[in-house]
Amino acid sequence: MKKLVAIMLTCVMAMSLVACGNSKAKWTEEDLTFTGDSDSQEVKVDHAIIVYEDVTYYTSYADGSYEEFAEEFVTNRGLELGMSLEDYEKLYNVKPGYAVWELYSGDSNEWTSFEAYTNQEPGEMYDEYNNAWLDIGYSKVDGKWVQLEDHEVMDTWFCDADMDAYEEVVIFAVNFDTMGKVTGISLEHFTYDEAWVEWQGWAE
Repeated sequence: MKKLVAIMLTCVMAMSLVACGNSKAKWTEEDLTFTGDSDSQEVKVDHAIIVYEDVTYYTSYADGSYEEFAEEFVTNRGLELGMSLEDYEKLYNVKPGYAVWELYSGDSNEWTSFEAYTNQEPGEMYDEYNNAWLDIGYSKVDGKWVQLEDHEVMDTWFCDADMDAYEEVVIFAVNFDTMGKVTGISLEHFTYDEAWVEWQGWAE
């Protein structure tokens, strides 16, 4: 951890452009836009985007329809496929207490679970699972985006939180392979309501 003196010096050096707080922790409307070589897409509320090798999908929750782009989109902060966990951590200020591993069993009765992020490497998560995503989340409060704590990311994803606890939510997730390279990027932007519960379908 940096010493107080080092923090103060850093803030003084950057005072013309950057406040002393960590701006990377803040989510803005610009973070909802993904860009490719020939197209860009803002992820509007009740829509999702997912980036895989050579293809990007943009989906509507209303009817499940989607648009397909034959290229790998990049996030507003420059995160793209092939980067590392360290790149993700730096670009999005990923840290314990505010991030969770989203894990898939991969067997015939596939199930999803979450595990709090405590600086584990992606390879560790593949000891018991065959697919690992690292998620962070934000909720809009009075027009501003506020970062969710790790348990809040889990509760909104599994629809365990009270229906009046949140309104507009973003879950940003990054898929890693066993070597720690980014193989997928997704952003779910939704209204936390009964329609979201139905879309997730956990009760089925």
